[in-house]
Amino acid sequence: MGNFLQRNKKILFIAICLIIALGIILVFLNKKGPEEWKKVVSSAPWSTRDSHGSVVFKDKIWLFGGIDGGKNFDGNYGNLPHKSDIWVSENGEDWELVAEDAPWGKRRSLGMAVFNNKIWLLGGFEKRIRNSEHKNDVWISEDGMNWERVLSSAPWSPRSGHSVNVFNDKIWVIGGVNFFERELKNDVWFSENGINWTEAVSSAPWPGRYDHTVTVFKNKLWLMGGCGFGESAASTKDDIWVSENGEDWELVAEDAPWSARHGHTSVVFEDKIWIISGWNTKEGKGLKDVWYSGDGYTWEKTGKDTPWKGREDHTSVVFEDKIWVMGGMDSNWEWRNDVWYSAFSNF
Repeated sequence: MGNFLQRNKKILFIAICLIIALGIILVFLNKKGPEEWKKVVSSAPWSTRDSHGSVVFKDKIWLFGGIDGGKNFDGNYGNLPHKSDIWVSENGEDWELVAEDAPWGKRRSLGMAVFNNKIWLLGGFEKRIRNSEHKNDVWISEDGMNWERVLSSAPWSPRSGHSVNVFNDKIWVIGGVNFFERELKNDVWFSENGINWTEAVSSAPWPGRYDHTVTVFKNKLWLMGGCGFGESAASTKDDIWVSENGEDWELVAEDAPWSARHGHTSVVFEDKIWIISGWNTKEGKGLKDVWYSGDGYTWEKTGKDTPWKGREDHTSVVFEDKIWVMGGMDSNWEWRNDVWYSAFSNF
């Protein structure tokens, strides 16, 4: 009888250890494996595109402009069809065409933000039949449909691929490029009303760049990645810079744990910064990874790569407690009009 009880105790002890081990494994897997990305629509009614703009405004997702590479890309982005349409959705699946030809013209790599209860569009590259150009104009809309140009030429120079942010009750323009002038920008400008502008710094300590992201997190500006001229891997960045005032910048990481990239997106969600996909020049492909940080210094990669193809110049927004990804150009040089979301509920 004693031996029987002893054997049962051993079996019970082993069973408890196995249950505890299984629980630890499940916790670890849940932590490292985000909720799957859900494909909302594989082909939205707006045409395939990248370098478009997206914002959340009045509880809807809005999508603006961009370029469509089609199936016969010859390597010259200036020859691609540029868009001037505006689309809106209440759920990310059903989209309504608001305007086919917005007054700001056929435009890509435009800067957008919601500021003072209006949608703002600043700069970008406008394609015309003749005299295509980088812009430094400022447009506003109170309803997403009707637009007013409040500045035809802001004091910051014409550019595209720049970042536009709302920070400290001001709207900011950071970096960018002018391909015609072969100018990479590392200046920073701000305005309290979008009309009168002040230059915070003419030459920030970070190298000039475009297709970077700047995110407002913990009352600071965080600048991440981007690229310069040329196809070399060195032209693509994996650095992180932070500023409390837009003028003074501190290098957080010269080589972040995530690989160098441009055309990525970054959002703040669940009190973390998230970096989503982008293009890695060294590997010559879109990245299928997602990274997150609770402090901007220490980064972790989600345990699962994205089910959608790595891409660049897509857009991401936070809407209905989810991160949404729309469009972009993928690793096969195919332009997309798909829509995905993830709640990342296990983080």
